[in-house]
Amino acid sequence: MDSSLSILRLFAVLAVFLALVISLFGHQVGAAAAQGAADAAAVAVTDQVPADWDCTDAGLPPDATATAARAALDRTAQLAAVHPTAVEVLADGTCSVIVSVRVESVGWLGSRAALAVACRRPASSAGVVLHAPVAPPC
Repeated sequence: MDSSLSILRLFAVLAVFLALVISLFGHQVGAAAAQGAADAAAVAVTDQVPADWDCTDAGLPPDATATAARAALDRTAQLAAVHPTAVEVLADGTCSVIVSVRVESVGWLGSRAALAVACRRPASSAGVVLHAPVAPPC
């Protein structure tokens, strides 16, 4: 009888450890998916910015948030346990488009949130001369 209880205790400890490892892995997948979604959303919004953009939030395309949300959703569509919950698009004084994406990842020990931020500038005039979309770093 004593060995049966020992085996049961060992199995319970192993099950808790396995649930913890899988949940941590799910959180890491969620964080990586959030970063990829933020990068894709920043590229999608930057591609729609007009050439004469005045570097303000008002100068962004009117559907910039919807475009960013579509890009984030497309990027995370293949991951069943990761869902984007919030997308925000801002512009700053250095003519950069900043996109933040928050996702929820579901694991065995509940859901966890991850936030990722991506920054991208529209293609520069140097890129136009080279006939290549060269975006300067933020």
